[in-house]
Amino acid sequence: MPETSRATARRVVDVVIVAYRSRELVLACLDSLARFAGEMTASVTVVDNDSGDGTIQAIAESAPEVALIDMGANTGFARANNRGIAAGVATYVLVLNPDTVITTGALENLVSWADAHPSAGVVAPRLVNPDGTDQQTARSFPTPAAAIFGRRSPLTKWFPRNRWSSRFLAGRDHSGDEPFEIDWVSGACMLVPRRVIDEVGGFDEGFFLFWEDADWCRRIKDFGYGVWCVPESRVHHDEGGTRGHGWPPPAIRWFHAGAYRYWMKHHAPQAWNPLRWLAYALLAGRAAVLLGRYRIRRQFDESRWRGNV
Repeated sequence: MPETSRATARRVVDVVIVAYRSRELVLACLDSLARFAGEMTASVTVVDNDSGDGTIQAIAESAPEVALIDMGANTGFARANNRGIAAGVATYVLVLNPDTVITTGALENLVSWADAHPSAGVVAPRLVNPDGTDQQTARSFPTPAAAIFGRRSPLTKWFPRNRWSSRFLAGRDHSGDEPFEIDWVSGACMLVPRRVIDEVGGFDEGFFLFWEDADWCRRIKDFGYGVWCVPESRVHHDEGGTRGHGWPPPAIRWFHAGAYRYWMKHHAPQAWNPLRWLAYALLAGRAAVLLGRYRIRRQFDESRWRGNV
């Protein structure tokens, strides 16, 4: 391939967005790509998991250049992403959540850094909240302690610098714009060279939602590639926007099922391993508590609403 053709190919990025009942978020995300892609050409594919909210029709009318794939059912994040990834041919794939907004230079910086570092298997931006604060999504691989000292844990909020939280939330110690290597990053926005995907494979479709990003980063690192965060690239992430910023019962079940699958694959692959069954019991118990709390809150809210009628 002539040098000019290679350069042109590197300027095109396949962007894959999986949508599920998030029409307005998807449209805002697409608008940010159109405005802030800079010198990059974003070849966008939206994979719709049977949203039923007019997402496909709205995109077809407002952004006819966007490729659309209708999965016909809610097939999950991993499977839908793999379908979108397979539809492209560009040198790089950007997996992007619908509740994100690209900022000026973010995409160009990611691609330029990946071009200069071919040993990088994943390159991610610094994900920030709408108010600009860091979401702390560049982390070390999860251990059992992460269930107690994770990002949203009360213990992490009360004692933010305890050694277990600090070990898991390793990315928060990097406050500047200097790129740093990490174990895994959020699947809300991650740039992966297509040659790496061809070698490692895509997302594990055994994950429906949650933890597929940690699993993919781990497999990519197992092949000898690095996972990097490039803080100079910033992407706003309305985290939880696609589920109304809450934790409905399906999300609770998917989260804990994903955590168990991750643990089983990477820490207790043997069926006889007692750690597998211990993890199952602990995660099932944790899920039951959260589901019970959800039901109690909902009943309380309904009772209060009836009392105000």
